[in-house]
Amino acid sequence: MPGKYALIIGNTEYTDTGLAKLTAPGKDAEVFARALQSAEIAAFDEVVSYVNENVSNLNEAIEDFFSGKKQEDLLVFYFSGHGVRDESGSLFLAVKNTNRARLHSTAITADFVRKLMDHSRSRRQVIILDCCNSGAFAYGVKAEAGGTMGIAATFEGTGYGRVVLTATDSTQFAWEGDKIIGDETVNSLFTHFLIKGLEGAADEDGDGKITVDELYDYAYEQIVSRTPKQTPGKWSYKQQGEIVLRQSTKVEDIKPIPLPTDLANAIGNSITSVRKAAVQQLKELLKGRNIGLAHSAKKALEQIAEQDDSRLVAQLAAQALASVYQTEIAKGEDEEERNAKEEAERLAAQNVEEERLAKEKAKRAALVKAARENVERETKVQPIIEKPVAVNLERNKKQSGTKFPVWGIGLIASAVLVLIIWGFSSLPAAPVVTSPTPSTTQTVFVASVTKTPVPVTSTATIVPTPTLGIGSTMIGKDNATLLYVPEGEFTMGSDLYSDEQPIHKVTLDAFWIDQTEVTNAMYAKCVDAGECGLSSGIEKRLKDSNYAHPVVYVDWNKANAYCSWVDRRLPTEAEWEKAARGTDGRTYPWGNEARNNTLLNYNNSIGTTTEVGKYPNGKSIYGAYDMAGNVWEWVNDWYDSTYYKSSPSLNPFGPVSGQSRGLRGGSWDNDDVSVLSANRNGLDPAGTYNNLGFRCARSLP
Repeated sequence: MPGKYALIIGNTEYTDTGLAKLTAPGKDAEVFARALQSAEIAAFDEVVSYVNENVSNLNEAIEDFFSGKKQEDLLVFYFSGHGVRDESGSLFLAVKNTNRARLHSTAITADFVRKLMDHSRSRRQVIILDCCNSGAFAYGVKAEAGGTMGIAATFEGTGYGRVVLTATDSTQFAWEGDKIIGDETVNSLFTHFLIKGLEGAADEDGDGKITVDELYDYAYEQIVSRTPKQTPGKWSYKQQGEIVLRQSTKVEDIKPIPLPTDLANAIGNSITSVRKAAVQQLKELLKGRNIGLAHSAKKALEQIAEQDDSRLVAQLAAQALASVYQTEIAKGEDEEERNAKEEAERLAAQNVEEERLAKEKAKRAALVKAARENVERETKVQPIIEKPVAVNLERNKKQSGTKFPVWGIGLIASAVLVLIIWGFSSLPAAPVVTSPTPSTTQTVFVASVTKTPVPVTSTATIVPTPTLGIGSTMIGKDNATLLYVPEGEFTMGSDLYSDEQPIHKVTLDAFWIDQTEVTNAMYAKCVDAGECGLSSGIEKRLKDSNYAHPVVYVDWNKANAYCSWVDRRLPTEAEWEKAARGTDGRTYPWGNEARNNTLLNYNNSIGTTTEVGKYPNGKSIYGAYDMAGNVWEWVNDWYDSTYYKSSPSLNPFGPVSGQSRGLRGGSWDNDDVSVLSANRNGLDPAGTYNNLGFRCARSLP
């Protein structure tokens, strides 16, 4: 099971007389640690606190803290005290024996913390720095010795799942002689409201969860409403999904959330079968993760059990309540013993899985080697497709249960290679968007959703409707080229990260998807039509005339509005992944070959976006460009890191609600992992960034 760990550091005493004595950090550290330790609040597994400690001991503690953790472990690093910068602008966290003349050896360097975070396996890391504008010290905030802290640049690093919260990103001196202005004895506003938020005030949607984003939003609103001198800051780096700090599991303690309209209508429907189906949905909500909805579902089931005029429906509601209550009773019995058993089972399963993977890896390596030797000897085929052939042979071998003799692999591989080469040569070429000039002797058709082609000239003869398939295109209202993705099954997910698991089969209806990301030029027309909103980032890009580049700084609602304006919609997460991977489980849109700068714009190699379609060698099997790199792309679904565990196999549309909307594809400043076709991410729907855009999709009529 993932653990929750915190390292709390506060400093009030300084041997350097140039660093003023503080009172609040010690109280802040103590109270914040208590909130994290409390079983009724955050229930962290381990909280370690240090107040007025020397730098050598603290550096050891920090290194121990970030080492030896698992990917899913939550790490919270909290510091309260003075922040100091040297002449080059580097940030240092001042502690008891810090000497401003020897900062590198006597203070905690931000670079030291960042590197430890980069090397930590944890993908859920939170830094909280209560180093604030000393002009607001009358309210209990701390001072930094000179200048802006530059938190965004200081702690970015190369790791994943990193969130930095600060009381403010700008600090300055506010001294009166040798004394800091204000009352030093109270806790800082920032820490005070973080604690209040954790105690429950930040759970405004009543779902029982308090995420880092919710906690920051609550603290921010409370602080800016009290003082104009302090503006908290938050920076997220490659955050994947929600980072939950507190999870309440008691339905009775959570305020109810209104049921979805269609479910509420079904409960009151006059048709008995409809109400029976509604009871089943309520039962699922009652067992679900959203406690606010569970509360509402419980009340609705109780009312149905007491008042429904159908005896059968009332009994079903009573049974649903009873089954959930029995589960809750079972959960309460000997929790410690059950947890120990689950942990033992998990470790055993992990050992079995590691052993299986090791055997599979060795077996595959032997098979690949044998296939390579036989293929090179008997067919002289170029080795570029040897590895896929070997993998396919292994897959066929597993499915049939037949053990292939080593001498037979080369012959089978040769036949498969011939078929593959023949098959690829017969695939239709990627569609080319052209505008032919019609004449009286020529009939031109545009492939469209309609089943009857429309002739350009009145003298055109009737021709059969073309069969839609890979390579079919249509032109959208905004002159965008749309690509046809046939109906059928594909493999979704991967075994790399938990939110991509389990790998599962999904069947989708046929749909259309944009060949490219929506560009500045396309979005500008929507703005001119009064249908799409502007932000300062969008407006600047339009003025810079990067019209062929993807539009960025668009939040989810703006992206959704554009797609609606052109009679399309945002793709579902499943549609996006199928359009990127095809049906053969590709690692990247172009296949399984390694990434390079001729296939996509990534890894900050260019430093910004590029015009859409610049990397034709990196297109997907359906002809879609830039599905890896360039910009992250919004999808329609709400994001839930556990959704794949319960996702339907037919046309999944994602969770019914959530805090974050899904993102796919990675961007120009992301590294290898983010551009994998199965990689998932989530973001506040109001988020706008210079590496975030979208493309649209359309269902068939």
